[in-house]
Amino acid sequence: MNKNVASTLRALLVPALVALAGATGCASTARTAEAPVAAPAAATTAPADQRILGSADAQVMIIEFTDLQCPYCARFARDTWPLLRERYVDTGKVRFATRDLPLPFHAFALPAAVAARCAGQQGKFWEYREALFRDQSLLGHERYAELAATFELDTQRFESCRADPAVLKVVRADAALAASSGIASTPSFVIGRVVNGEFEGEVIAGAQPYEVFQQRLDSLLQQAQE
Repeated sequence: MNKNVASTLRALLVPALVALAGATGCASTARTAEAPVAAPAAATTAPADQRILGSADAQVMIIEFTDLQCPYCARFARDTWPLLRERYVDTGKVRFATRDLPLPFHAFALPAAVAARCAGQQGKFWEYREALFRDQSLLGHERYAELAATFELDTQRFESCRADPAVLKVVRADAALAASSGIASTPSFVIGRVVNGEFEGEVIAGAQPYEVFQQRLDSLLQQAQE
């Protein structure tokens, strides 16, 4: 993926590969497996965005939509993500971007997303996110500052960030992007590659096992070499 991708990505309607969210994910509304899905536009941002990992030159990209209170998102983060990161993202094959989709029936998902972004402002987004996923019971006790201190963050700056309405606004913008793309369950992943300046992707919903991602990624990487 070259440096111009951020300005050329745009929505493209593609068939969705959707698992049963009730079994493997948290869903706010039902969606049939045949419904077209708009792959998210503006999927990448500036390189400084802490929520994007992997080489800018990677030919394949995963865009995750997650809810920090969703137990299935935590399952993905615990069981599948470490292998994906080790074998595809850290090796430069795949770029990974995570986006917020706090579901309305998860009361703590929105403040948790804000807190993770504020940790990201101090370079600790992924560590903070993983800590929240490891113990989701923390979300209901407003222990965000306490957790920030364990990562040696500037807690005054952290709390100021949490109170900043602009941070809440960008979290809601991610959720709006998901809604405009027909994505209503977490975790959901748009997996694809850029072809002729357009992002062509399919949606995989739910905390699927590593092998599901491996099969799709290997197929896309093979196509990119042809």
